[in-house]
Parts: sequence; C-alpha cells; structure tokens
Amino acid sequence: MATASPGGICLMVRSRPYEHRAARADLDFALAAAALDFRLDVYFLGSALMQLAAERETVPAMLPVGYRSWAALPDLAEVRLHAQQEWLDRCECHGIRLLLPVRALSADQMKQNWRGCRHALVI
Repeated sequence: MATASPGGICLMVRSRPYEHRAARADLDFALAAAALDFRLDVYFLGSALMQLAAERETVPAMLPVGYRSWAALPDLAEVRLHAQQEWLDRCECHGIRLLLPVRALSADQMKQNWRGCRHALVI
C-alpha cells in the first residue's frame, strides 16, 4: 500500500474539471508546490480524476484549455497520483486515457495515508 511522503504535501483535489472560473486553479497550486521542491501526493477524489483525461473537446464546448499541464508535474518534483479504484475502473470502461499513471486506493486507504501527512490541503 502506498503511504504519504513524509516532508511532502498531500493535495486532495475534489473539484471536477471546469468547476472553477479559472480552468487551472487546482493545477496552478500543484505546480507552485512542485516548483518549491515539495514532494507531492495528489489524491483525486471522485470525478476530480477527470482533470487528468488526455482527450477533451474544449473548443466545441467553448471551455478554456488548461489541464494538460498536469503531465508536467513529474518533471518538477517527486509526485504520486492516487484515485479511487471505482473511478479508475470507469475510465477504463469508457476508454478514457489519463495523462499520468495513477495508483488505485480505496477510500479507507486514502484516509489512512492522509493521517500520515504533515501538510495536507484540499483544493
């Protein structure tokens, strides 16, 4: 089982893509933490995992682009991405390719990992 990185930051991403007015609000926070050399454990809760979807038809929906930069995180810092197994199963079932590898965890495993975080933020 994966555990949180001591000395790092746990980010719990709970917003769906385009839920915020700024398309990259969650991503910008993660990029800032990575640029400061923090180890990151990013937990995508529920439908927030869709922020990692590789293909997205933003132009016909008149939505801003912006989430593809999640793929830049591993180049900036040590990062581990986590999501609930049921959401990873949904992605696989519907052929949704994700930008980065994501570890499957149960909700209980996530909670246990969060308890080991020195710094945890919900974004």
